[in-house]
Amino acid sequence: MTETNKRHSYVLCLVECAVMVALSFGLSCIKLWEMPIGGSVTLCSMLPIMLIGIKYGAKVGLGAGFVYSLTQLAQGFAEGDISAVSMEWYVFIIAMLFDYIVPFTALGLAGIFGKEGRFSPFLGMGVAVGSRVLCHYLTGVTIWAQWTPDGWSPWLYSAAYNGGYLLADLALTLVVAFILLSVKEIRKILGLPLEYNKSAKA
Repeated sequence: MTETNKRHSYVLCLVECAVMVALSFGLSCIKLWEMPIGGSVTLCSMLPIMLIGIKYGAKVGLGAGFVYSLTQLAQGFAEGDISAVSMEWYVFIIAMLFDYIVPFTALGLAGIFGKEGRFSPFLGMGVAVGSRVLCHYLTGVTIWAQWTPDGWSPWLYSAAYNGGYLLADLALTLVVAFILLSVKEIRKILGLPLEYNKSAKA
């Protein structure tokens, strides 16, 4: 690849990442269901970042996810979900890291299994969202444990609360992703095989 082609590919990657981050942020504002103490089912807001991870690999995907996490953190500040004034310093840091930066950055892991297997993109999406669930679960049993209703264990409540809306979000995302990845033109854009033979591995 010539130097000019490398530069063109680099610029194209940056532009696509910027567009997908903006698209994810826009979709995150379309909330189909909002939970009472944080979290929501959105209109596939995770999908654009995961598509970047699938196309360019986990390394680029994590970079795009990190930028997206900053937009979500800014939104959290703007909506009053997180505030350095009203929180202990350690709660504030944990909330920033494990409710925003780490879980949304992890969406880029969708490309961790590569492109060759028939189900590789979907397995990668599962890992990406599973990582996000784990982060929110951990904050649910630590800094947000005081919100646990009477009669519930923080461990069980956090699993039910965070797993509930995120699994619904994942299910919607997988349905839309399956439809999109069934289109050959989109598969070509993402660099996915256009056809799978019988020997293709999952």
